[in-house]
Amino acid sequence: MSAINDLLAQLEGADPEAAPLLVQQMLQLEELTQLQGADALRASRALAIFAGPQQLPIAGELAGRAHQAGIPGAGALFAECADKVSLMTGRPQRFGTVILEHQGDMVMAPLDGVADDEMRHAFGLPSLAEMRNNVEQRNRQRAQERYENEGLPPGQRFCRIWTSPNAEELRSGLEQHPDGAWADGDDLTLVYRSEGFGAIPGPVFELPMWNVSESNGTPTDLWCVQVRIDRLDEAVFGYGFWELDQNGMPIGGRGPVDRRYRGKNAPTELPSHDDDGLAGSLTTHEFNSSALRENRRIKVYLPPGHSPDSNLPVIYSTDGNMIEPYIRRLDAAIANQAIPPVVVIAPHAAPMDHTGNERALEYLPGFDDQRFDRHQRFFVDELSQWSEEEFGVSDAREFRAIFGCSDGAGHALATGSMHRGRYGHCIAFSAGMPPGEQIAWNADGAPFVHLCAGTLEPGFHQATEAWAAWLHFHSSPHHFTERVCGHDLIQWIEELPKSIARAWGQDPMT
Repeated sequence: MSAINDLLAQLEGADPEAAPLLVQQMLQLEELTQLQGADALRASRALAIFAGPQQLPIAGELAGRAHQAGIPGAGALFAECADKVSLMTGRPQRFGTVILEHQGDMVMAPLDGVADDEMRHAFGLPSLAEMRNNVEQRNRQRAQERYENEGLPPGQRFCRIWTSPNAEELRSGLEQHPDGAWADGDDLTLVYRSEGFGAIPGPVFELPMWNVSESNGTPTDLWCVQVRIDRLDEAVFGYGFWELDQNGMPIGGRGPVDRRYRGKNAPTELPSHDDDGLAGSLTTHEFNSSALRENRRIKVYLPPGHSPDSNLPVIYSTDGNMIEPYIRRLDAAIANQAIPPVVVIAPHAAPMDHTGNERALEYLPGFDDQRFDRHQRFFVDELSQWSEEEFGVSDAREFRAIFGCSDGAGHALATGSMHRGRYGHCIAFSAGMPPGEQIAWNADGAPFVHLCAGTLEPGFHQATEAWAAWLHFHSSPHHFTERVCGHDLIQWIEELPKSIARAWGQDPMT
């Protein structure tokens, strides 16, 4: 085995640029799979460091063989290779060796819960509690450094910080702010009480909270996370606290978002009506769609005093199954004469199947052409004909709008472009797809586009901002509102009345 031994010796002294070529030469040698003991560990390390991810199973097999021979360090390398292979194939890791980065933090990738500490010890690994504590201590150190350096890391709108608060400070803060959130300049503190394994705030800042001990080191029921946010005084976002199990996963999934933070300079909260106190009406209809070849539920909002011959402006919206919070705001805005009366036609999204992507397949071009086309015929042709016949909504282009958020925003932009003769306004919030070949926009005769996105939803903000820049470059009429918030219902329900006022109101809302 002199050839492979020579390569291993060269690898141990090779620079990073030369090492991959040496590894490729080693992979071509039949002797590789026959290595034992210390040589198997040497080869495994070289593959794990310099080969591609497709070679991890070979590296793991070699490390496992070395571990069985009692070579120190081989068990830990085997565990690391096994964890990486699991994550590559869409499964949780077993041992907890893989650390990822999330929102500037180091986080342990999800665990399957099979390995206990006895098994970890057998492979030369620390206990799960020790591994988690090591990650937390490194994150605390980095968070303290960010706090002391002031400002934000380049290109980031928010980051975790740590002021090393004590339990007495947090109890005092909770007395003044029972919802568990308070600000000091651009620094936000979130606090939650739990006797469990931990908690995480969501959905904007999904960062594990840290337990704050008493001055004598005794753990408390206080869990805390601190975040520095650009323009925090303008921020509005919903949040909840979700308790974690011993594997660091939210118990029962992500819970309710039942609290709200609003900065002192944030947009004024708009009035909202209760479901039972609507001035207008919200009803659900079953529609038999020939294009979809199935029944689809449709939510219909009619403003107070509506009559079939009123010929009112109409908004065709995606995601009717989630439309109620929008209707409460619109109904109040109409009652207060902040916006003119409008009708909302909102078919439900496709029910989830085992793939979980039915909604996107119907809404977005480029994934399933047949399904997208069938939904287009339903949404554009069948829905408008039914709405005009049943509710007397306007058939004039300037009084028709199409509305959607997230993937629904991609649908609104695609449909508004493809059927520009039908829609005078396109309301697209937090678009997940930047302008591209799937949506061939032509500024000539295009609808007016109302865009909105939050600074705390990075990918969606970038895509929506790209739309604003692209529309500006092509002199296509549009308006872009940037808010300090996440991928959050609150921004969308507050911005929709403003878009309606901009489209059809005499005195547009600010």
